[in-house]
Amino acid sequence: MLTKWRKLVLDVINSSEKPLNAEDIYRLNNFKPNLSTVYRALNYLEKKSYISSVSFDGGTKYYFSKDKHFHFLYCTNCGKIEVFEECMASELEKKIKNKFGYLITDHVFYFKGLCKKCRKEVKGHEK
Repeated sequence: MLTKWRKLVLDVINSSEKPLNAEDIYRLNNFKPNLSTVYRALNYLEKKSYISSVSFDGGTKYYFSKDKHFHFLYCTNCGKIEVFEECMASELEKKIKNKFGYLITDHVFYFKGLCKKCRKEVKGHEK
């Protein structure tokens, strides 16, 4: 069941053009409801497959709408997340399905590296 707060959290995620963490959602809702309620809502929404999440480098979970197909660029220096829509996974999915007999229902795809700003700031990565 979608309570008032679950619906509010879901609406924030669905209207976002990038993945959000719990603190982002809390801040975007003008610090309502309290942060623990946001976490409970996220847990429920993910468990019921309304949303998906990704964790870069095993850290903070970022949540995004299941209705949108995102791929991510994650800067390992500053934590910036950029979104791109191009999906190169279709061919790979077919190969994996044929080779392993898997029924693939979803995928999360991201690149890790240095964003443009951090490349300039971090010596030795000017490529």
